Amino acid sequence: MREQQLVGIIETIPSMIVSISPTGELTQFSQRTVEYFGASLEEFVKDGWGKFIHPDDLEETVKAFFPAIEAGEPYNLLYRLRRADGEYRWHQTRGAPWRDANGKIIQYYGLAEDIDERKRAEETLRKSERELRTLIDVMPAIVGVSLPDGTVEFLSQSWVDYFGQTTEEAMRGGWAGVIHPDDLDRVVANRKAGLASGDLVVQELRCRGADGVYRWFLNRSLPIRDDEGKVIKSYGMLFDIDVLKKTESALQMREHELLGIIETIPSMLWSASPTGKTTHLSQRFIEYFGVCFKEIINRGWETFIHPDDREETVKAFARAISSGESYRAIQRLRRADGEYRWHHSMGEPLRDPYGKIIQWYGLSMDIDDRKRAEDHLRDTRIKLAKASRLATVAELAASIAHELNQPLMSILANAQAAKRWLNAASPNVMEVNSSIERTIRDARAADETMQHIRALFKQESFVKKDVRLPDILNEVVRIVQEDPKKRAVPVECHFDECLPAVPVDQIQIQQVFINLIVNAIEALEGQKGSPQVTLRAAITDSDRMLIQVIDNGPGVHDPERIFDAFMSTKEKGMGIGLAVSRSIVEAHGGQLWAENNKMGGATFNVALPLSHASLTTA
Repeated sequence: MREQQLVGIIETIPSMIVSISPTGELTQFSQRTVEYFGASLEEFVKDGWGKFIHPDDLEETVKAFFPAIEAGEPYNLLYRLRRADGEYRWHQTRGAPWRDANGKIIQYYGLAEDIDERKRAEETLRKSERELRTLIDVMPAIVGVSLPDGTVEFLSQSWVDYFGQTTEEAMRGGWAGVIHPDDLDRVVANRKAGLASGDLVVQELRCRGADGVYRWFLNRSLPIRDDEGKVIKSYGMLFDIDVLKKTESALQMREHELLGIIETIPSMLWSASPTGKTTHLSQRFIEYFGVCFKEIINRGWETFIHPDDREETVKAFARAISSGESYRAIQRLRRADGEYRWHHSMGEPLRDPYGKIIQWYGLSMDIDDRKRAEDHLRDTRIKLAKASRLATVAELAASIAHELNQPLMSILANAQAAKRWLNAASPNVMEVNSSIERTIRDARAADETMQHIRALFKQESFVKKDVRLPDILNEVVRIVQEDPKKRAVPVECHFDECLPAVPVDQIQIQQVFINLIVNAIEALEGQKGSPQVTLRAAITDSDRMLIQVIDNGPGVHDPERIFDAFMSTKEKGMGIGLAVSRSIVEAHGGQLWAENNKMGGATFNVALPLSHASLTTA
């Protein structure tokens, strides 16, 4: 009965049971063993149990089994056994000797337990741990695990690499030594509070690396609870945010600088969304209107525009928003004290890389003073234009008198000479006749001068004829020297031989050179040394004739401005003679300009085009 009970126990144990002789041969095994291997005890004895062990495990098994048998010690083996269907499964086999009363081993009994599921689970767990370790090591962060009492349980390899501490040093409390002294108390307090409350802790701190340099890190620590809600561990990570922190600081500084620039620009700046909704107004804008940003938005910026300018401004802004083109408008804006002032508003769209408008930026400049100045200037110009017209009439009258002075003085001199010849004791009829002829000649010249002056200022066309310029210049010198006041300054003429004819209106060109020579003589008044005026005429390379009036006086202050109307260097001059002279020369297709001489004095240059006939002959 007892034997049956023992057999029942053996056969119901969920493992394979075997008995082995003191020399290591199989003597008996349970029915489960037979069913697992699908072989009888005789087959095991005949073929040997080694054929059922995985080839990779056989050598190690033999090395461990037979030494234990020989020593009479228990054995504990781990290997894979081939099942009847050919599958190998992991088994743990443990055996112990049974001794008689004298201690002699009479039998070994062993038990083979199928641990394949556990083995595979362990391998899966080890693989997961390896993968997790690899993941932790490659993460751009430092990972740590601590217990509720604050003891560090785990630190990733990145801690060792960065801080230069061994894991043992850090776990013994060395981790606190890498934290910046100014941050340590805060970090420890937050860590304890997080472990006590079980809440997520997020904080920034500075840590010293192996190189001795402190860098900014972001720490995130999350406590883990058991099923009862008790904190059992805390997992934490350190992220290097030093570059981000410095960039953030630089951006804040840049933002502060930009804000300072915006607020110090002597204009009012604004920004708007792509749809035209106001998103920002500078402090100057808010101070100008005297209300807060929210109130400006609620009331609408257009309500601060002068009623007469509001419609046009709103239309201009709407056109810019719809078309994406620049915004420009001039309007009056009401200041906080109720005064309206003129402003010039401008806006430009900011676009993304695809050309889409993402924001509008603009400014409004106070142009009230300029606007009032422009209005005042416009009124002044109107008044000046009226005064100029009146002055021009007087100036033209003076100019005409100046142009007629020479022939009239000549007429007077000839008439007086004729009178003297007639009143002589013996009247000289021939001289009288000559004086009368010169009087008639000068009277006709005066008449022609009047006609040409009238044609010039009425902008009538004039007739040009080919004339020899030396003849005109010699006649001009004679006319000028008819005035006794002008004879004191000698006028020398140097003309190239065989000068060709020039197509001009003789009277008008004559008036030009009279004006230039008289100006040169008057410029020499009061000058020390020997005053001298020289006339030169020659052909230039550009197929033009150049006539120069040269003096050795003080020169001119501004060679270009002296040709402006009403610009005069004479105390009593009207400033129109040179302007009229340049107009006459340019009407002939020529040029008139002035330049100072290197050795002193000035030169007035007149360049006149040659006639086609002269060019053909040449």
